[in-house]
Amino acid sequence: MSRSNKPVNAAAENALDRMKLEIASELGIADRVRSQGWSTMTSADCGRVGGHMVRKMIEQYESSMGGASTGSTSGTLTAQYDANNKA
Repeated sequence: MSRSNKPVNAAAENALDRMKLEIASELGIADRVRSQGWSTMTSADCGRVGGHMVRKMIEQYESSMGGASTGSTSGTLTAQYDANNKA
């Protein structure tokens, strides 16, 4: 089976692009993305944006499930398994 860059839900493509730019803004790289495009960004910057997007999507999903708290400081279910979490 071949891999595709198309989202499973085609209507979600615009929302994902908006989220990507919002995260880039939070990281302070949005101006560079707007002027130079994503193709000129470093893999580290793109990875950082992708990581933050995944974290935000997990948090949104968890809160839609009722916001069950695990007792961790960040409030996400995955935080208890995060090797970098020093809580």
